[in-house]
Amino acid sequence: MHTAHRLIAAVALTGTAALGLTGCLSSEPFPGQPGPRVLNDSVTALRGASTFTVSGTASSQGVSMQVNLSISGTGECKGTLSAQSGGNIEVVRTRSHTFLRGDEAFVLARTQDMAEDQAVQARKEMSGRWMRMEASDPSMKGLTSLCDRDGLLRDMYNVPGAEKGALTKIDGQEAVTVNTMQGVFLVATKGEPFLLKATANGPNPIDLAFTGINNPVQVDVPADKDVYDPDDNG
Repeated sequence: MHTAHRLIAAVALTGTAALGLTGCLSSEPFPGQPGPRVLNDSVTALRGASTFTVSGTASSQGVSMQVNLSISGTGECKGTLSAQSGGNIEVVRTRSHTFLRGDEAFVLARTQDMAEDQAVQARKEMSGRWMRMEASDPSMKGLTSLCDRDGLLRDMYNVPGAEKGALTKIDGQEAVTVNTMQGVFLVATKGEPFLLKATANGPNPIDLAFTGINNPVQVDVPADKDVYDPDDNG
């Protein structure tokens, strides 16, 4: 699955948690619907939500990160990314700009390749402030994919070998497991068949939960006085 690779922007966090599956089928959920259709319908349902929050861990090439982001269908996104090294980044994304505000570890990583005098000045400018980037900036590709509803969910369609499994619960919601060749997915059995959790193993493991579905997301753009624009600082 390529989704996890696109999630890595500039930070890292330790591994993924295993998903425990318990219980037996008391009655068949989604009768007459094969596993591939159940999984695809769950992704389509989540894609149709006005908003949702994605949280958990993702990893690529031995580098992993923790994410907690609220995403809207109109392109807005806000939340946090956390790093194994202790670096944390706050994220605010509008349809035109991405704003990042990192702690000391993030600022040091961002300036480590600069000349010393430039690094000192940049660290002073960035400390406690938001860094503003164009949403289309190539360096924001990983984050843009993560904050984009369609980009995040695209690789969860048509996962090979999908089969319905046991009933379980997640955050009090009844769900059916869908086992695939790449991992395990949990699909809500009551109300809309939303995808609630995706866990994939392999070289790029992910363990992501989807909550806050259709809850309003308020994205406040940082004030100009609190913004650092790297394009204005050479």
